[in-house]
Amino acid sequence: MQQRGAAGTQWGALRRHICALAGSASPRRRRAAQRPRPPAAEGERYQQQHVAPEVPMAGDDQSSIIYTALADMEMSVDEGDRPQTVAEADAAAAAATTAKAAAEDAAGGVPHRWKVVGMMALSFVLCNMDKVNMSVAVIPMAKELGWSAMERGLVSSSFFWGYSLTQIPAGWVSTSIGGARVLFAGVALWSLGTLIAPPAAKLGLVALCATRLFVGLGEGLAPSSATNVMARIVPEHERARAVTTVFGGLDVGSAVGLLLCGPLIHWFGWQSVFYLFAVLGLVWCCAWPLFKPEQQDSDALPRMFRKAAAAGDGAAAGGAAATAKPAAKATPVPWGAFLKSAPVWAVIVAHFCFNWGYYTLLAWLPSYFEMALGLNVEKSSLLTLIPYVSMTLMTPLVGPIADGLVKKGWAVTNVRKLSQGISFAGPALCMLALAYLTPATPGAGPTGLIVGIMSLAFALGAWARAGLYCNHQDLSPKYAAALLGLSNTAGALPGVLGVTAAGYMLDKTGSWAQALFLPTACCQIFGLIVYSIFASSKRQEWA
Repeated sequence: MQQRGAAGTQWGALRRHICALAGSASPRRRRAAQRPRPPAAEGERYQQQHVAPEVPMAGDDQSSIIYTALADMEMSVDEGDRPQTVAEADAAAAAATTAKAAAEDAAGGVPHRWKVVGMMALSFVLCNMDKVNMSVAVIPMAKELGWSAMERGLVSSSFFWGYSLTQIPAGWVSTSIGGARVLFAGVALWSLGTLIAPPAAKLGLVALCATRLFVGLGEGLAPSSATNVMARIVPEHERARAVTTVFGGLDVGSAVGLLLCGPLIHWFGWQSVFYLFAVLGLVWCCAWPLFKPEQQDSDALPRMFRKAAAAGDGAAAGGAAATAKPAAKATPVPWGAFLKSAPVWAVIVAHFCFNWGYYTLLAWLPSYFEMALGLNVEKSSLLTLIPYVSMTLMTPLVGPIADGLVKKGWAVTNVRKLSQGISFAGPALCMLALAYLTPATPGAGPTGLIVGIMSLAFALGAWARAGLYCNHQDLSPKYAAALLGLSNTAGALPGVLGVTAAGYMLDKTGSWAQALFLPTACCQIFGLIVYSIFASSKRQEWA
């Protein structure tokens, strides 16, 4: 390589020297002009494209001599000193960029891929902050605007109408153009929807529901797009840690949002939580491109993308180059094969059942603490924070433990089933206990014990990050975003059905056990059975 670099430098110096002598046509240059050029087809083609025109410049003999001399000098350079094909030139550029990225990572200490993972985790923090703000703000809004429990449920569930609509499109678009751009669009969309919520609430219930649908459309783009980015840049042995870090941002966002909402509403009114959180999202959008999220670490390229890059398959290796380019012709997503796969259906059912508990509790927990335990909005939001803190504290342990079991020789399928089993069985038992302990009279129940059991349920639920949330990438790294879009569509339905049904049942029965805890326990037990029987992490034939 050093010899080639020296040859290229000498060639550049000689070329400049010849151009400087353009004013005098020496006999030597005339002889050079008359000397026949080598007949090699490859040399002719390269000259035609890069060096000398076939036709001399009319009326300028000196220019003709110089161009001919340049052509002869070009042919005298060793064949290894110039790229022979466009593919080799692209590969050389990619290698140079990845080498630069590796050098920067070595200097900074944090690999580039983990900087991108950190930014995606931050976007998920903002995602749930904009989700839980309504869970707390709905309490003073309901009093101010005179809403019933059913209307509270409609406002909270309207978010999931939009969220469910963009899951499959998000997976398809992320597979086609890359998840980084889709994630940017999602954050911008939900931040704008959050920004316009306060004035919409003054217009009426329908207008407010429309803004929440708008927020849901944006947040629905996030899971599949982030999964696409991780599948492209994170190697398999780091996958559980990356997934738990990114999706763990949801738990952090819930905790931070609940921590901030109570004081903000108390001091500045319920409108403040929408304006502040929207501005934070727009700031993230400004910073995201600076992290070059499509750039690939040279030492972490997943095997399938590395092979595809070597074969020149742009559709499968869209994220393999240092600055990934979307494929001109995207590979069709095999939706039919997805729906014929038992492991895919296991993930879909598990996602639905897990989210039934997560979304209904996310929407109704502050109202539960207010209406069932007799707490005000500020104390309600602070107590609601505790279960999410417990989930946040558990999340950093889940990924390393799961990855450690894989490194010790455990089958990946067994690790996924164990993790998801913990996240189903433990919370189901906690829901049954909460159904029994919830008092019929507000303020008469054991508040401390109820909060403790709720916190345990959320902490055990964090194990789903190493279960079903990793399973999409196990089944097919190439179609991981599309698979997550499919399963998350089913996972979004509890946000519409469960949240609304809880409000309806609460109006009809007045029982939190029948409205919230018993349906959640039933869903979790059903999900545990289906996932334990049919789940697999084996790479599928269509992968």
